[in-house]
Amino acid sequence: MAAARRLPAGLFAVYKPPGVAWERLRGALETRLLRGERLHVRFLPGPAAGAAAPGLVAARVPVLAEHPLVTGPRFRRLRMGAGHRLDTKASGVMVLGIGHGNKLLADLHNCHLSKVYTVGGLFGKATDDFSDTGKLVEKTTYGKKLKGSV
Repeated sequence: MAAARRLPAGLFAVYKPPGVAWERLRGALETRLLRGERLHVRFLPGPAAGAAAPGLVAARVPVLAEHPLVTGPRFRRLRMGAGHRLDTKASGVMVLGIGHGNKLLADLHNCHLSKVYTVGGLFGKATDDFSDTGKLVEKTTYGKKLKGSV
């Protein structure tokens, strides 16, 4: 029973879609890990479909052995850290650490792993914050651009 109450620990990767802040993603994962609801499929006696005699019907029932009244209070907080933080507009893979995995995040950071970025841009427009949603401060036309001038 003690092993069932042990906190999860280690490193794992998760995809962060654009438009979602990394703090919100981390919070949602922490909530789902803490909730930890499990259901089992049991075959209970009941009317079988199209049969005159009673048969077995598959039903999803909660696991009562892990009910809070049986096991006591669950964990209220996980120590979860992010290996790197992505901007809200960015998408990509985030490495998260739980428990002793937080110590491994520092080792992962010190490895200086290479990163690949894909950047999109629009020629002839400039914004105040250099993003696609910023206020347009300059607009220009352009003709033939040489590869050397870009």
